[in-house]
Amino acid sequence: MLQALKNNGINRVLFTCGYLRDRLEKWVDVRFPELEVSWIENPDYATTNTAYSVWLARDAVFEDEQDLLLINGDVVLDRRAIAATLEAEGKNVLATRFDRVAAEEVKLRLDGNGVVTEIGKHLVPTEAAGESVGINRLSRPFLELLFPTLEHRIEHGEGRREFYEQAFNELVGKGQIFRTADVTQLPVIEVDTPEDYEAAKEQFATRLVE
Repeated sequence: MLQALKNNGINRVLFTCGYLRDRLEKWVDVRFPELEVSWIENPDYATTNTAYSVWLARDAVFEDEQDLLLINGDVVLDRRAIAATLEAEGKNVLATRFDRVAAEEVKLRLDGNGVVTEIGKHLVPTEAAGESVGINRLSRPFLELLFPTLEHRIEHGEGRREFYEQAFNELVGKGQIFRTADVTQLPVIEVDTPEDYEAAKEQFATRLVE
């Protein structure tokens, strides 16, 4: 992932992590000393979810005026998936696979113009157009809405245990526009299970392009 970012001209990386942070930090320092890296720790990683981890990064994200490429840490990908997400039409983009829609994945509904109308794990697979793979391009105006939305859900709801896509879905319902980047033909997989790990090794590793 870091090599793919670097080869797409992205040299500033912000990590939000908890589990084995020290080991990860040492590895990144050795392997990618040229990257500008910042670290945000989620001390409650065992009892919180991705929405809370993203919210913890709010101050660091707003240190500059740039857009954000938000990527789940368990995604195996190559530079083409990053490039497709950066080059896709629209200000806010979700990298999407359209060849499969698994029940446990974050799924999407689209309208006739390719605009996302609903996003989340709650969607029925047979009613979804595809699944989001955890690579998201977020514009600055969207980020200015996202972090207050995350904060409100954390303080007044189940936000600490939610996936950040539930905040995305709330904002989509309020008129924010997401489009998709088609990564169906690229080696992109989220490694959530031992079976995913084996698939990544056997089916994807030989296809990765740095």
